[in-house]
Amino acid sequence: MKTFKRYLSNPYLALFLGMFFMTLGSAKWTLFIGPWLGLAFFLYFMRMVKIWKAIVFGFLGFYVSGLVGIYEVFPAPLPILLILLLIISAMGLLPYIIDRLSNARERGFLGSLIFPAAFVVMEYLNTLDRGEVWSSIANTQYQVPAIQQIASVFGIWGISFLIAWFASLVNWMAAQQWKWARIRTGGIIAGTVYFVVLAFGILRVSLVDYDESETVKIAGVTLDNTNVTETIYHDEFGKTITIKPDASQTSPELQEANRAMLPFIEDPFAEKFKNARKALNANLDLLFNKTIQMADQGAKIIVWSEAIGFIINSQEEGVIERAKAMAKEKQIYLFMSLGVVNPGPYNPERLLLFNKTITLTPEGEVANVYLKSNPVPFAEQEYGSDDIIPLIDTPYGKLSPVICYDADFPHFLKQTGKIGTDILLVPSGDWKAIDPYHAYMSSLRGIENGMSVIRPVSRATSIATDPYGTLLGSTDFYSSKEKTLMVNVPIHGINTIYNRIGDLLPFSAVVFIAYILIEMLLKIFRKKIPNKQKRKVVGV
Repeated sequence: MKTFKRYLSNPYLALFLGMFFMTLGSAKWTLFIGPWLGLAFFLYFMRMVKIWKAIVFGFLGFYVSGLVGIYEVFPAPLPILLILLLIISAMGLLPYIIDRLSNARERGFLGSLIFPAAFVVMEYLNTLDRGEVWSSIANTQYQVPAIQQIASVFGIWGISFLIAWFASLVNWMAAQQWKWARIRTGGIIAGTVYFVVLAFGILRVSLVDYDESETVKIAGVTLDNTNVTETIYHDEFGKTITIKPDASQTSPELQEANRAMLPFIEDPFAEKFKNARKALNANLDLLFNKTIQMADQGAKIIVWSEAIGFIINSQEEGVIERAKAMAKEKQIYLFMSLGVVNPGPYNPERLLLFNKTITLTPEGEVANVYLKSNPVPFAEQEYGSDDIIPLIDTPYGKLSPVICYDADFPHFLKQTGKIGTDILLVPSGDWKAIDPYHAYMSSLRGIENGMSVIRPVSRATSIATDPYGTLLGSTDFYSSKEKTLMVNVPIHGINTIYNRIGDLLPFSAVVFIAYILIEMLLKIFRKKIPNKQKRKVVGV
């Protein structure tokens, strides 16, 4: 029995289990229990071995589990990904190092707050200066709506704090050998906090009830446009290529196919690209036909997925006029997402493509033209957006469009809470490896800012959620023939505490960790002074 206990308490077993569960909690697999257990095991390892071993093996653990979890998820070539992981792993290790150097293990119950505070600070600092929240462990909890609701109070930082505090609490209790007399007070306090959070979340979700008269039917439209890429490649090279719909952004076949895109963008009207132009126009006709079908089925608001209307800039005026006439005839609000090719010789300073969403009203007018504000690194250029989220006032609530990656930026999306957005429309384009992780990230923006979220997406799962993050409907791109989403969505948003107090939790965490760091430095300074004095005495 003692041998078995020693085996279970082996720090290197804890490191392995930490890596295993952190990988399961990554964007590729999103097992919600992954970060809860992964952080706990990893923290145990970091506390139980010598500091140099903790740093070296901890870094390697982060790097390996990160590589497995992020491969094919991040749209960057492997060499760049390997370099980026060095930075990501080093930053991910910082909360553990602060916990170790601050001697949190010996500080009792209050010491359990150091690791979660440092963890929240690390995540928060990553979002400053246009940072997104892809790596936040809060994104993994979409399977636990009761936990997600704390985002309406503290943002995603509340979710991350709870997970990291759990890891710290488990390690504190283990250090006390799970003896009730030692952990009673802290255990009751922590248990009460988690009980209140869960009760708040359960009540918040279960008490929701919508009257059908206070909802609007919204449709999301997308299609499989791999035929366009395949045709462009055939026109350029005279060879056939087959691209699987679930191909990753870094797959060999897609990388090969993309070789033909630049020649097409530079001169799309070349005679050799006549088949490609026919494919573009055929897809555009299909989009308009699908939109008419959705309108005939009662949709009042229709959203195209990101850049699914792939056109050449000389076509844009005609496409808009066609869409105006359709919106007026069918009496719909149309959020038409276009990828507009800008022909001409390649120049890194010149935009090759405009990624935009055009809002059309039932009067047949253009209400807004929105350019994507946050381009994906290594995959997109800056589109020249003014970084302002528009608000379109309609009989069906106040609507705001953003595009895909935009919704990964909590600081950017705070605008919606300030301007009173009721429904956020997020035309998107994903790939299999990040499905459905990326979709549910946007639902957290809805919980934070009290709005419904509609996210039609190509090559992944389209979803619609209410202001509480409750799933209203979804469509799997790979199993759905029509690839359309139709849902009844509440037309009113709600006020949230987070809208009022903002990032109070991470600000408090920053102050707390700053105090801990100053305390650590003062202790080091005080130790050095007596040593210097002793050397002087010996010298005399």
